[in-house]
This record gives sequence, C-alpha cells and structure tokens, in this order.
Amino acid sequence: MDVAPALRGLFASLRRWRCLWPCLLTVACATTSSNVRIPTLQEQCEGGSSSSCEAWGQQLTVDHRTEEADRAFGLACAMGANSSCLEQGRLRMERGDLDGAEPPLRKAYDDDLEEGALALAELQEARGDAVGASRLRWEALAIDKSTVEVALGWRILWQGGLGAGLDINVQPMGLGARRLTLGANLSFEDQAASLNATVGYQHFVTNWMAPYARVLVGPYLGSQRNPLNLGAEAGVKFFAGPVGHLGVALGTSFDGSTYTVIEAGLDWVLALVVLAHM
Repeated sequence: MDVAPALRGLFASLRRWRCLWPCLLTVACATTSSNVRIPTLQEQCEGGSSSSCEAWGQQLTVDHRTEEADRAFGLACAMGANSSCLEQGRLRMERGDLDGAEPPLRKAYDDDLEEGALALAELQEARGDAVGASRLRWEALAIDKSTVEVALGWRILWQGGLGAGLDINVQPMGLGARRLTLGANLSFEDQAASLNATVGYQHFVTNWMAPYARVLVGPYLGSQRNPLNLGAEAGVKFFAGPVGHLGVALGTSFDGSTYTVIEAGLDWVLALVVLAHM
C-alpha cells in the first residue's frame, strides 16, 4: 500500500473539515440563540422588576389601556418606585377617581417627594380644599431637604484673620415644614472657641433658595474673654435637594467681632460617607 497518497488524502480531508467548522459553529449559535426567548415586560414585572413594571405601565398608557397601566404602576409603586405612585395617582385623577388617587400620591408625599406634595395639592384642589392645597404647595418647597445636616463654615473676620465653624442643623418637617431649625455650633476664631446652641428660621422663596437668620448662644471654651458668647447671623442658602446646601451670611457676636461666613452643608449620611473615605 502506498502510504504517502493516503496521508495526503487524510490531510486534505482534515483541511476541508477545518474550513467547515466556522459555518457549523455559526449554525449552532444561531440555532441556540433562536431558542432563547426574552421575557416580556409583563413577565419581568410580575417577576419583581419595578423598572419593568414602570416601562410596561408607560407602554400601556400609550396604548390607552389605562386600567392595565394602573395595575402595572401599582405593582411598581408597591415595590418602592415613587415615580410610579405618581403615575398611578394621576391616572386615577384623570378618570375622576379622587379617593383612589390619594393612597399612591400620599405614599409619594410621605417619602418626602416634592412632586408627591404638588400632586396631592392638585388632588385637594380638585376636592375644593383650597387651604389644604395651599399648605401642601408651601410644604413642597422644603419637603425633599435633609432633616439633619452637617455644615462646615469658613469665617472671614472683619477685624482681620480667619475662623471656622462646624454645625449640626436639625430641620424636620414637623418644625414649620423645615422653616425652623435647631442645632449645635462649634466656632473657632481669634484664638478662641465657643460651643453654641442655635435657633433659626429659613424662608423658602423657591425650592432651591432660602434667606435665613439665626441666633447663637453658648460658652467660650478656655478663654479669658466674656464667659458667654451671644451672636447672630443673617444670610442666604442655596439648596441642592436632599444633598445639602451652600450658604453665605454676615454674623456678629456680643463681644464686637463681625465676620462673613461661607458654608457648605451635607446631609448627615453623605457626610459620614465622605468621612469614611477620607
């Protein structure tokens, strides 16, 4: 038997099969892909995906299938998607179901969502409660702001020199819808330090700007100056929703010092995160 021709034939066959492998793999992949079915938005929603419920609800709304959209938004709302609570409430208001619209809108409001407060105000207005609607719009200006802020301030003393201040401000909705503030302040200036309690008022002109004033009272720490510090500040804060604020103010103390303060405040949780990564 002639071995050489047989080997040449074998190698030629192997080369032909090697050329066919990409084609065979492509067919196999195509066959596998065609057998994989992507779940529908409804299936993903019923499987626990709030974003899929919301997308499904939007799709149903476009198709004018409002009752099914109501159900989809309701599922997303129950999973904590406040935007879906708003959509469900608005759909029900459009259908004239004011009582049915209140629970999802109330949930968005209770979660400190500005749009939730405004939508609930529209509901109260539709019921003829102008006073309730007005109060909700007043609350909406401040509802999404942080309840507890940590603020760091830099003081420019008019008599020369620099100082600093560290504040913890508490401004819950229960205190005049975050208009009244209580806090503690630690100030350093001119080789003296004071630990103060603070009481203030901030007037929300818009949802991002609030002129404010506060008084500070507390003892000087380790100083031969007056044993008690009494001061006041007046300025304006610029808010970034629940994140925090930037502020600038003029301040003065009973001992005659006057200063300009520039401060940055952060929600206390964000402040802890920043400190943890320093």
